Amino acid sequence: MPDAADLPVTPDASEAPEATAPSASKRRLLLAAARVFDGRGYRAATLRQIAEEAGILAGSVYHHVASKEALYLEVNREGYQRMQATVQRALAGLEDPWQRLEAACRVHLEEMLAGDAIARVTGGGLMEPRDGLVHATLGPLRREYEALWATLVEALPLPAGLDRRVLRLNLLGALNWTRTWYRPDGSLSPAALAAQLVQALRR
Repeated sequence: MPDAADLPVTPDASEAPEATAPSASKRRLLLAAARVFDGRGYRAATLRQIAEEAGILAGSVYHHVASKEALYLEVNREGYQRMQATVQRALAGLEDPWQRLEAACRVHLEEMLAGDAIARVTGGGLMEPRDGLVHATLGPLRREYEALWATLVEALPLPAGLDRRVLRLNLLGALNWTRTWYRPDGSLSPAALAAQLVQALRR
């Protein structure tokens, strides 16, 4: 994963281009880049490797992005926005706060553990240190996503005096850490893991 010094990006995310749906060729490039970043790490990945993975000429990458740094940021931006939309869809029609929390946990885990390479790269970013220019640029997207979780935790019927911010941070930490030990051939699915985690919180 990159250090802040490697990414010459704008600290003010409000200056970032407005999000639009990528074209089919741009989406292929993002997926190819995510696979290379996920497999080799940011530092070892090259634009030539990414172009080969996408099945295009190396020079064609510059039709879509200005640099490897910009491509890495676009992969993460796509991942954060998709995660936000996925959780919001899962919450639609649910009113019980515990059911809402379990649905959010389930799809968060499904994205991180069974999603595509973009989801895996974003999942890794959720465990990155929160400083430097990368965080300054992607931080608003991460904060928007975490604000959704703050709303979910705030709605829970919990004992008075419990610090809900600490609970939210510990909950997201537990969810994100799952990617370090989860095995697809294990006995628990992401949905079962989410159910057990929420059940433990309700006790």
